[in-house]
Amino acid sequence: MFAVVLFRTAWISDDAEITLRTVLNVTHGFGLTFNVAERVQTYTHPLWMGLLTLGYLVIGNVYVTMFAAGMIGSGLAFWFVVRRAASSFQAIAAAIVLLFSVAFVDFSTSGLENPLANVLLLGFVTVFVNTTIDRRRWLMVLFGISSLLYLTRPDAVLILGPLLLLACWRVRRFSVIFRAIAVGSAPAVAWTLFSLIYYGFPFPNTAYAKLATGIDSSELRGQGLVYLLDSLDRDPITLTTIAIATIVAAVQRTIPARVLAAGIILYLWYIVSIGGDFMAGRFLSIPLFASVLLMTRLLAGSKTLWATVATVLLAVGCAGMHVPLWSNSRYSDPAPKSTGVVDERAVYFRDHSLALAKRGTFVDPDWPSTRQIGGTIHVIDTCGLMGTSGVDFGPYIHLLDACALADPLLARLPAIFNPDWRTGHYRRMIPDGYRESLETSTNQLRDPALHRFYDQLRLITRSERLLTRERLAAIVAMNLGKYGHDIDRQFYRHAGSVTTLDQLSTIRQAGTPANAEGNHILSLPLAVDCPPKRGRRYLDITLDSDDRYFITFLSGSRIVSRLDLGPIPEYRRQPGLTDYTLDVPGRARRDGFDTIVVSPVTGDSHYAIGHLLVEGNPATDWELYRRVAMRDALIAKKY
Repeated sequence: MFAVVLFRTAWISDDAEITLRTVLNVTHGFGLTFNVAERVQTYTHPLWMGLLTLGYLVIGNVYVTMFAAGMIGSGLAFWFVVRRAASSFQAIAAAIVLLFSVAFVDFSTSGLENPLANVLLLGFVTVFVNTTIDRRRWLMVLFGISSLLYLTRPDAVLILGPLLLLACWRVRRFSVIFRAIAVGSAPAVAWTLFSLIYYGFPFPNTAYAKLATGIDSSELRGQGLVYLLDSLDRDPITLTTIAIATIVAAVQRTIPARVLAAGIILYLWYIVSIGGDFMAGRFLSIPLFASVLLMTRLLAGSKTLWATVATVLLAVGCAGMHVPLWSNSRYSDPAPKSTGVVDERAVYFRDHSLALAKRGTFVDPDWPSTRQIGGTIHVIDTCGLMGTSGVDFGPYIHLLDACALADPLLARLPAIFNPDWRTGHYRRMIPDGYRESLETSTNQLRDPALHRFYDQLRLITRSERLLTRERLAAIVAMNLGKYGHDIDRQFYRHAGSVTTLDQLSTIRQAGTPANAEGNHILSLPLAVDCPPKRGRRYLDITLDSDDRYFITFLSGSRIVSRLDLGPIPEYRRQPGLTDYTLDVPGRARRDGFDTIVVSPVTGDSHYAIGHLLVEGNPATDWELYRRVAMRDALIAKKY
């Protein structure tokens, strides 16, 4: 049954094809690269990438290799979980979960690393419960499997962390623990050292891209909770299974079961803290499989208990939006959501699935070799569809990734401020001269400070020789943050649309034409730097009268408050600028703010701001207080 479900649901995601481009490059002599001109690690799963590379060298087709690796890994995980469950009813419950969970089935193929991560989780738990292995060897193997899991999905180690601590406590011999850590972690340490020398950085470029988002942690947690709610809506059996497994573990009071449950909860907390993902279910597939291992290997219970659990899970599984067991070539998602979380398989199923793809879709790409005559590098902008276009265009197209997953410079710039951000898609400003720099393999950046920063970065990522003294010195300095001060983070965070209160202090009277000289014409949101100060009570701003604007108050990366202004109703609207004299919102007054962002929302596409007066500026406070007094007098007269 599971094999049939796999073939009916098999697909390849765009993110997986990012890894495929690296596989094609390294097997055709271009090195472990995405864009052949620079060494950048765009994949987070070196072990999975290595497995695909070896498979491709044997099979000769990257797509067949990817399908085969996912299906074999997921098939083995399913088989051994069901076959070696503690009881028949636990095996039935596990089979129901794995057949009905959209998260597990969708990412049993997809081309991503989930199948290998599940196999390694299975191996870890199998070794952990084995009491016949010598304790020294036992602990070393556990650390070795954890090391391989780190090279497959680094954050998945959080699930195993508590069990590793329990294993060390059981051994309680420092020499044995030290030796186990030293030997077992050797694969992860070796890869990190290789990455540091080859790429210049110990972690994937995607990690740096997703750390420099400039999004407040509370916003990320809110989106992370939305991600869990989305799972309950689309795929209720996944979180229900995790909840049942952890509750039963807490009730039964078996130490290993409780410890693994703690690891699963820790991983869920991590998912929430990073804002989840844009792919529905992707980050829940691994903790779900860990929960199934918990149910089948570490928990006991009567037939009645597990028969009841199996019945409940079957009922919940049938309530899902898209039950994998019924999935076929008519699969689609007719109701996409506005949360930023999408059914990724539905997006790519029509063109990248075994069930629906055209005859030539999965023909192995005709990839050139470095032994052939080289081509000219052409630069194409992208953010999304980077994997598909990267494979389709071939190695001589340089994809300038505005989301920074494949770009070493943009990954170190802050993401552009966007209140409607989407997880995993954090756009960057393209610096002046950067596109020309990529096209000519030179440094033509016009920002002098960023020019100096990019000189060092180019030395790391583009130097032909890896072990020169200059390059190694640049690697050390870059990783220690020596050049970070060369980046004007406020400027790039707001896409260069930045000004100060002093530059907006010249009074523009209501009725002034929007395009009059001295006004700021807005094509992008305008960030206004304000000296940090609490207790500001008033502001006055003139804006084009027929448009709608958001006024956002920021304190660091946190959105403190927001005002919604305009347009003036047509029956009392006068052409040109209109004046808004306002009280600063309560939270912004109490907590303070250091930036005001004026964002055009809707209107005639001709947006303008005349002046902005904020209390606390001695040069303009007299005018601001006069306008506040006039406003209050008009209100008092009216009422």
